Amino acid sequence: MKRLLFAAILIFASIAAFSQDDEYQKFLEQRKKQMQEKSEANKQKISDMSQEYKDYVDRMNAEFADFVAKQWELFDEFKKQQLSYSQPKIEEAPVAVNTVEEQDVVTEESKEIKYVEEAELPAVTEAVKVAYEGKDNDNYELKTRLDKNGAVDLPVKEYVEEKPAPITYGTEIKLNFYGRQVPLHVSQKLKAKSNGIDEKNVANYFTNIAKNREETKALWDELTGVVDEFGLNEWGYFCLLRSLSEKLFTNIDDRVLFCFYMLRNEGNFKTRVARGKNSDKLTLLIALDNSKEVYSYTFFQFKDDESGTKKVKYYTVYGGGKANEAVYSYDFCKQDADKREMKLDFTKNLNMGACDVTRTVQLTKKRSVTLPYNKAHMAYLNDVPMTVFPIYFVNPIAIEAQQVLQDNFSEMRDQYTPTQFIQMLLHFVQTGFEYKTDDDQFGYEKYFYPEEVIGYPYCDCEDRSAMFAWLVQKYTNAKVIGLQYEGHVATAVWFGDDANVKGDGFMYGGKKYYVCDPTYINASIGMTMPQFKGKTPKIIKLRK
Repeated sequence: MKRLLFAAILIFASIAAFSQDDEYQKFLEQRKKQMQEKSEANKQKISDMSQEYKDYVDRMNAEFADFVAKQWELFDEFKKQQLSYSQPKIEEAPVAVNTVEEQDVVTEESKEIKYVEEAELPAVTEAVKVAYEGKDNDNYELKTRLDKNGAVDLPVKEYVEEKPAPITYGTEIKLNFYGRQVPLHVSQKLKAKSNGIDEKNVANYFTNIAKNREETKALWDELTGVVDEFGLNEWGYFCLLRSLSEKLFTNIDDRVLFCFYMLRNEGNFKTRVARGKNSDKLTLLIALDNSKEVYSYTFFQFKDDESGTKKVKYYTVYGGGKANEAVYSYDFCKQDADKREMKLDFTKNLNMGACDVTRTVQLTKKRSVTLPYNKAHMAYLNDVPMTVFPIYFVNPIAIEAQQVLQDNFSEMRDQYTPTQFIQMLLHFVQTGFEYKTDDDQFGYEKYFYPEEVIGYPYCDCEDRSAMFAWLVQKYTNAKVIGLQYEGHVATAVWFGDDANVKGDGFMYGGKKYYVCDPTYINASIGMTMPQFKGKTPKIIKLRK
């Protein structure tokens, strides 16, 4: 009987395996068909172009190549953006005493504050999971820690020539993109190498690859499909091209040139190439969103108009050079003025396949929840340049985790008014996640997106504030702002103009926002940590 049962299990397992394999093959075939259709459509678009437009593009490319071929200038004023913190954070999360019951804090609730109607969550993208080990060898990334004397820059890593990965010679290439397999089709024409890194050889490379407009456009369309499908921000284009270039070329300079051309000509991003004064290696520079501070990379300021009154920050993000070295590059190019800066904001849910890890946390005293998170999301978010707080405060957690919370909150809504629900969310973040500073956990400053709060063992004040702010804005219509003190970040919530709330608050935009500190354990609405009481914080305006 046992043998029969075991045999039945084997048969069932085999059927399941074949079924999974069949589903995977269908997925690949469907993806291939979609790519072929896009390729054919792209060929038609190019063939439909008027000869006049084709001539215009060819002329622009020729002009740029001639411009790049001229002798480059030396630019030696590289800079870095200082962190918004100037003082170290609190070492331990304090526990509030003399807390007040919620009904004594909010004596009259506003009719303006309501629950947000539950929207149907997007479907989780199908993605093939592959083994992935992250690399910590970025020779351009800057890391900073905080001590009593302020911000301290850590030494930047030197570029190390790694043993080249096997080069893919076929047209179909499978990227290991943060643990998710991404198939791409790359023409052999795009695998051409440069003959050197001086001005004329860079110009020749540009001229040669520009002849393959149909192939580069088809590849860009595929990359756009991945960015949209995975819910990446625009930084994802660079990450995909970097990963692809490492499959196509063994030489770092060829990788830089390939990424440069694709981002500039197909993506229309403000992108530059430069040559290190000391390293004699090419560096890729990208104009990351200049409306926001970016802390992860050094930058150069280049003219963006003929007069030189307008300048744009270009960040050194990739290559064989050094973060802190002067570079040779070309001066103002009129064509670049019409191109766009690369945004770091997320406009969609990250959606890089099914979650593969979970964490159980206490939602209330009587209810725990098991929240899924995604290793691929964690790896990608860790690679996105560190920037200003508002981006982190509005970024959602994984779709599956949202579904878990939505299911739980649907059952709990009848037990709470919207204001009581916000107090519950505050207590959840205060007690559900263990506090530790970035310096103690990593040895340097790192801001978390809300999904990272779930994925990492510890989090500190700005991370907890990001999680709480996202929860409040996701599930209610209450407005949230961030509060930045010296060495601490908290939040404040608008509970409605007609609410009667006791406690500490701040006027902003004609409305009263009351302190809600996710790091002050067990603190009620309106309670400020004693060391920050009476101090005026910098307001962090959030985009919703």
